[in-house]
Amino acid sequence: MAYQLNVLKYYALALDPIHVGTGGMRLGRVDLSIVREPGTNIPKIPGTSLAGAARAYAAMQVSGKFPGCAGQGGHCGQPDCPICVTFGFSKGSGISFQGLAQFSDARLIFFPVHSLAGPVWVTCPHVLEELSVTTTAPADNQVHVASGVQQSGKLNLGWLMLDVAGNNFAPQVTHVPQEILNRSVLVSNKMFGHIVNDNLEVRTSVSIDPQTGAAAEGALFTYEALPRACVLYFEVVISDPKFYQINGQQPLNTGGKQQVIDTVREGLTLFEFLGVGGMNTRGMGRLRVLNPNAGGTP
Repeated sequence: MAYQLNVLKYYALALDPIHVGTGGMRLGRVDLSIVREPGTNIPKIPGTSLAGAARAYAAMQVSGKFPGCAGQGGHCGQPDCPICVTFGFSKGSGISFQGLAQFSDARLIFFPVHSLAGPVWVTCPHVLEELSVTTTAPADNQVHVASGVQQSGKLNLGWLMLDVAGNNFAPQVTHVPQEILNRSVLVSNKMFGHIVNDNLEVRTSVSIDPQTGAAAEGALFTYEALPRACVLYFEVVISDPKFYQINGQQPLNTGGKQQVIDTVREGLTLFEFLGVGGMNTRGMGRLRVLNPNAGGTP
Protein backbone atom coordinates (compact mmCIF):
# COMPACT_ATOMS: atom_id res chain seq x y z
CA MET A 1 0.00 0.00 0.00
CA ALA A 2 1.73 3.16 -1.24
CA TYR A 3 1.59 6.32 0.85
CA GLN A 4 -0.74 8.89 -0.71
CA LEU A 5 -1.30 12.53 0.03
CA ASN A 6 -3.14 15.43 -1.58
CA VAL A 7 -1.62 18.90 -2.00
CA LEU A 8 -4.48 21.39 -2.24
CA LYS A 9 -3.70 24.91 -3.49
CA TYR A 10 -6.06 27.67 -2.32
CA TYR A 11 -6.31 31.26 -3.55
CA ALA A 12 -7.70 34.02 -1.34
CA LEU A 13 -8.77 37.67 -1.67
CA ALA A 14 -8.51 40.05 1.29
CA LEU A 15 -11.92 41.69 1.88
CA ASP A 16 -10.47 43.81 4.70
CA PRO A 17 -6.96 44.83 5.72
CA ILE A 18 -5.31 41.87 7.49
CA HIS A 19 -3.09 42.24 10.55
CA VAL A 20 -1.12 39.23 11.79
CA GLY A 21 1.29 40.78 14.24
CA THR A 22 4.74 39.72 15.31
CA GLY A 23 3.76 39.94 18.98
CA GLY A 24 4.69 43.00 21.02
CA MET A 25 5.83 46.45 20.05
CA ARG A 26 9.04 47.10 18.11
CA LEU A 27 11.08 50.12 17.19
CA GLY A 28 10.48 51.10 13.58
CA ARG A 29 8.01 52.77 11.23
CA VAL A 30 5.03 51.48 13.24
CA ASP A 31 4.53 50.17 16.78
CA LEU A 32 2.82 46.91 15.80
CA SER A 33 4.38 45.37 12.70
CA ILE A 34 3.13 42.35 10.77
CA VAL A 35 4.85 39.02 10.06
CA ARG A 36 7.26 38.91 7.11
CA GLU A 37 9.36 36.37 5.22
CA PRO A 38 12.87 36.59 6.74
CA GLY A 39 14.64 36.26 3.39
CA THR A 40 12.58 38.70 1.31
CA ASN A 41 10.95 40.92 3.96
CA ILE A 42 7.62 40.43 2.18
CA PRO A 43 4.57 40.19 4.49
CA LYS A 44 2.72 36.90 4.77
CA ILE A 45 0.01 35.16 6.80
CA PRO A 46 1.59 32.31 8.81
CA GLY A 47 0.14 28.84 8.37
CA THR A 48 -0.48 28.65 12.11
CA SER A 49 -2.89 31.60 11.85
CA LEU A 50 -4.77 29.90 9.00
CA ALA A 51 -4.89 26.50 10.73
CA GLY A 52 -6.02 27.93 14.07
CA ALA A 53 -8.86 29.92 12.56
CA ALA A 54 -9.92 27.03 10.30
CA ARG A 55 -9.99 24.68 13.30
CA ALA A 56 -12.18 26.98 15.37
CA TYR A 57 -14.60 27.66 12.51
CA ALA A 58 -14.85 23.96 11.56
CA ALA A 59 -15.56 23.03 15.20
CA MET A 60 -18.38 25.59 15.29
CA GLN A 61 -20.14 23.63 12.56
CA VAL A 62 -19.97 20.19 14.24
CA SER A 63 -22.34 19.53 17.11
CA GLY A 64 -20.60 19.12 20.46
CA LYS A 65 -17.11 20.04 19.20
CA PHE A 66 -16.97 23.73 20.16
CA PRO A 67 -15.24 25.03 22.22
CA GLY A 68 -13.48 21.86 23.48
CA CYS A 69 -12.08 20.46 20.23
CA ALA A 70 -11.44 23.99 18.98
CA GLY A 71 -8.72 24.13 21.63
CA GLN A 72 -10.62 26.00 24.34
CA GLY A 73 -11.15 23.56 27.20
CA GLY A 74 -9.59 20.30 26.10
CA HIS A 75 -9.57 18.15 22.98
CA CYS A 76 -11.60 14.94 22.95
CA GLY A 77 -8.85 13.12 21.04
CA GLN A 78 -11.21 10.47 19.70
CA PRO A 79 -10.29 8.66 16.44
CA ASP A 80 -13.70 9.49 14.96
CA CYS A 81 -13.50 13.24 15.75
CA PRO A 82 -13.05 15.14 12.43
CA ILE A 83 -11.67 18.21 14.24
CA CYS A 84 -9.02 16.47 16.37
CA VAL A 85 -7.95 14.16 13.54
CA THR A 86 -7.77 16.95 10.94
CA PHE A 87 -6.01 19.58 13.05
CA GLY A 88 -4.31 17.43 15.72
CA PHE A 89 -4.68 17.29 19.49
CA SER A 90 -2.76 17.07 22.73
CA LYS A 91 -4.06 15.46 25.89
CA GLY A 92 -0.89 15.49 27.93
CA SER A 93 2.42 13.64 27.90
CA GLY A 94 2.55 10.91 25.28
CA ILE A 95 -1.03 11.39 24.10
CA SER A 96 -0.98 13.64 21.09
CA PHE A 97 -1.53 13.59 17.33
CA GLN A 98 -0.16 16.07 14.80
CA GLY A 99 -3.21 16.17 12.55
CA LEU A 100 -3.67 15.18 8.92
CA ALA A 101 -3.96 18.69 7.42
CA GLN A 102 -0.72 20.69 7.20
CA PHE A 103 -1.12 24.39 6.32
CA SER A 104 1.59 26.40 4.55
CA ASP A 105 2.00 30.16 4.96
CA ALA A 106 -0.18 32.35 2.72
CA ARG A 107 2.05 34.26 0.28
CA LEU A 108 1.31 37.36 -1.77
CA ILE A 109 0.59 36.99 -5.49
CA PHE A 110 -0.93 40.35 -6.44
CA PHE A 111 -0.58 43.47 -4.28
CA PRO A 112 -2.83 46.53 -4.88
CA VAL A 113 -1.13 49.89 -5.36
CA HIS A 114 -2.59 53.27 -6.33
CA SER A 115 -1.35 54.94 -9.51
CA LEU A 116 -2.35 57.77 -11.83
CA ALA A 117 -3.92 55.08 -14.03
CA GLY A 118 -6.09 53.94 -11.12
CA PRO A 119 -5.54 50.91 -8.89
CA VAL A 120 -3.18 48.27 -10.23
CA TRP A 121 -2.04 44.92 -8.81
CA VAL A 122 1.72 44.39 -8.64
CA THR A 123 3.48 41.03 -8.90
CA CYS A 124 6.94 39.75 -9.86
CA PRO A 125 8.49 36.77 -11.75
CA HIS A 126 9.61 34.94 -8.61
CA VAL A 127 6.08 34.87 -7.19
CA LEU A 128 4.54 33.72 -10.48
CA GLU A 129 7.21 31.04 -10.90
CA GLU A 130 5.94 29.36 -7.72
CA LEU A 131 2.60 29.04 -9.53
CA SER A 132 4.28 27.61 -12.67
CA VAL A 133 3.73 30.87 -14.59
CA THR A 134 6.82 31.83 -16.62
CA THR A 135 7.52 35.49 -17.39
CA THR A 136 10.40 37.67 -18.52
CA ALA A 137 11.59 39.96 -15.75
CA PRO A 138 11.69 43.70 -16.53
CA ALA A 139 14.64 45.84 -15.49
CA ASP A 140 14.49 47.41 -12.04
CA ASN A 141 13.36 50.76 -13.46
CA GLN A 142 10.72 49.23 -15.76
CA VAL A 143 7.30 47.58 -15.61
CA HIS A 144 5.26 45.37 -17.90
CA VAL A 145 1.54 46.18 -17.73
CA ALA A 146 -1.63 44.28 -18.64
CA SER A 147 -4.02 45.51 -21.33
CA GLY A 148 -6.39 47.15 -18.84
CA VAL A 149 -3.79 49.63 -17.55
CA GLN A 150 -3.92 52.92 -19.46
CA GLN A 151 -0.54 54.67 -19.46
CA SER A 152 1.61 56.99 -21.52
CA GLY A 153 5.06 55.45 -21.32
CA LYS A 154 5.48 55.84 -17.58
CA LEU A 155 3.54 54.54 -14.58
CA ASN A 156 3.74 55.52 -10.94
CA LEU A 157 3.35 52.85 -8.26
CA GLY A 158 2.69 54.96 -5.19
CA TRP A 159 5.57 57.46 -5.08
CA LEU A 160 7.75 55.45 -7.48
CA MET A 161 7.77 56.36 -11.22
CA LEU A 162 8.84 53.58 -13.62
CA ASP A 163 9.13 53.23 -17.41
CA VAL A 164 6.58 51.03 -19.19
CA ALA A 165 8.59 48.47 -21.21
CA GLY A 166 5.65 46.39 -22.43
CA ASN A 167 1.85 46.36 -22.42
CA ASN A 168 1.11 42.71 -23.18
CA PHE A 169 1.51 41.24 -19.69
CA ALA A 170 -1.20 38.57 -19.39
CA PRO A 171 -0.64 36.22 -16.43
CA GLN A 172 -2.75 33.07 -16.43
CA VAL A 173 -3.50 32.36 -12.79
CA THR A 174 -6.58 30.27 -12.11
CA HIS A 175 -9.27 31.45 -9.69
CA VAL A 176 -7.95 35.04 -9.56
CA PRO A 177 -10.66 37.51 -10.73
CA GLN A 178 -10.15 38.61 -14.34
CA GLU A 179 -10.59 42.26 -13.31
CA ILE A 180 -7.41 41.96 -11.25
CA LEU A 181 -5.47 40.13 -13.98
CA ASN A 182 -6.47 42.84 -16.49
CA ARG A 183 -4.95 45.51 -14.24
CA SER A 184 -1.85 43.60 -13.16
CA VAL A 185 1.68 44.98 -13.39
CA LEU A 186 4.94 43.02 -13.46
CA VAL A 187 7.99 44.49 -11.72
CA SER A 188 11.41 42.98 -11.03
CA ASN A 189 11.96 40.64 -8.08
CA LYS A 190 14.13 43.29 -6.43
CA MET A 191 11.52 46.05 -6.64
CA PHE A 192 8.53 43.92 -5.56
CA GLY A 193 9.47 43.87 -1.88
CA HIS A 194 10.18 47.62 -1.82
CA ILE A 195 6.84 48.47 -3.46
CA VAL A 196 4.89 46.19 -1.10
CA ASN A 197 6.50 47.53 2.06
CA ASP A 198 6.09 51.15 0.95
CA ASN A 199 2.36 50.72 0.34
CA LEU A 200 1.15 48.74 3.35
CA GLU A 201 -1.85 50.13 5.22
CA VAL A 202 -0.90 51.93 8.44
CA ARG A 203 -3.50 52.96 11.01
CA THR A 204 -3.34 54.91 14.23
CA SER A 205 -5.41 53.98 17.29
CA VAL A 206 -5.57 54.92 20.94
CA SER A 207 -6.52 52.97 24.06
CA ILE A 208 -9.52 54.21 26.05
CA ASP A 209 -9.24 54.77 29.80
CA PRO A 210 -12.19 52.80 31.30
CA GLN A 211 -12.36 55.19 34.25
CA THR A 212 -12.83 58.34 32.19
CA GLY A 213 -14.08 57.00 28.88
CA ALA A 214 -11.52 59.23 27.15
CA ALA A 215 -8.23 58.49 25.41
CA ALA A 216 -5.62 57.19 27.83
CA GLU A 217 -2.48 59.33 28.13
CA GLY A 218 0.49 57.93 26.22
CA ALA A 219 -1.61 55.12 24.70
CA LEU A 220 -1.48 56.25 21.08
CA PHE A 221 -0.15 53.48 18.84
CA THR A 222 0.19 52.63 15.13
CA TYR A 223 -0.12 49.30 13.37
CA GLU A 224 0.29 48.05 9.82
CA ALA A 225 -1.68 45.57 7.74
CA LEU A 226 -1.89 43.98 4.32
CA PRO A 227 -4.35 46.21 2.46
CA ARG A 228 -7.77 45.18 1.19
CA ALA A 229 -7.80 43.44 -2.24
CA CYS A 230 -4.49 41.61 -1.79
CA VAL A 231 -4.45 38.22 -3.51
CA LEU A 232 -2.65 35.39 -1.73
CA TYR A 233 -2.25 31.64 -2.06
CA PHE A 234 -1.49 28.82 0.34
CA GLU A 235 -1.32 25.05 0.29
CA VAL A 236 -2.81 22.39 2.54
CA VAL A 237 -1.26 18.92 2.49
CA ILE A 238 -3.79 16.20 3.32
CA SER A 239 -2.43 12.88 4.61
CA ASP A 240 -4.30 9.59 4.30
CA PRO A 241 -5.79 8.34 7.62
CA LYS A 242 -5.06 4.75 6.57
CA PHE A 243 -1.43 5.19 7.58
CA TYR A 244 -2.10 6.39 11.14
CA GLN A 245 -3.58 5.07 14.37
CA ILE A 246 -5.10 6.70 17.45
CA ASN A 247 -5.51 4.43 20.47
CA GLY A 248 -4.96 1.45 18.20
CA GLN A 249 -7.68 2.49 15.75
CA GLN A 250 -7.53 3.96 12.26
CA PRO A 251 -8.81 7.56 12.48
CA LEU A 252 -11.92 8.53 10.50
CA ASN A 253 -12.45 4.91 9.50
CA THR A 254 -15.71 5.68 7.71
CA GLY A 255 -15.03 9.09 6.13
CA GLY A 256 -11.35 8.66 5.29
CA LYS A 257 -9.26 11.33 3.56
CA GLN A 258 -12.29 13.04 2.02
CA GLN A 259 -13.61 13.78 5.51
CA VAL A 260 -10.35 15.59 6.31
CA ILE A 261 -10.71 17.65 3.12
CA ASP A 262 -14.35 18.44 3.91
CA THR A 263 -13.43 19.57 7.44
CA VAL A 264 -10.77 21.93 6.08
CA ARG A 265 -13.26 23.35 3.56
CA GLU A 266 -15.87 23.97 6.27
CA GLY A 267 -13.35 25.97 8.26
CA LEU A 268 -12.13 27.99 5.27
CA THR A 269 -15.65 29.03 4.22
CA LEU A 270 -16.06 31.12 7.38
CA PHE A 271 -12.86 33.12 6.77
CA GLU A 272 -14.81 35.67 4.73
CA PHE A 273 -17.20 36.33 7.62
CA LEU A 274 -15.18 35.85 10.83
CA GLY A 275 -11.72 36.67 9.52
CA VAL A 276 -8.13 35.76 10.37
CA GLY A 277 -5.48 37.57 12.37
CA GLY A 278 -6.01 40.39 14.85
CA MET A 279 -7.91 43.67 15.05
CA ASN A 280 -11.14 41.95 13.89
CA THR A 281 -13.22 44.44 15.89
CA ARG A 282 -11.45 47.33 14.13
CA GLY A 283 -12.58 46.44 10.61
CA MET A 284 -9.86 43.94 9.76
CA GLY A 285 -9.41 40.27 8.94
CA ARG A 286 -12.01 39.04 6.44
CA LEU A 287 -10.44 36.79 3.78
CA ARG A 288 -12.42 35.14 0.97
CA VAL A 289 -11.10 31.77 -0.20
CA LEU A 290 -11.72 31.85 -3.95
CA ASN A 291 -11.70 28.06 -4.50
CA PRO A 292 -12.89 26.40 -1.25
CA ASN A 293 -13.74 23.22 -3.20
CA ALA A 294 -10.11 22.64 -4.21
CA GLY A 295 -10.31 19.12 -2.74
CA GLY A 296 -13.56 18.24 -4.53
CA THR A 297 -17.17 19.09 -3.82
CA PRO A 298 -18.94 17.20 -0.99
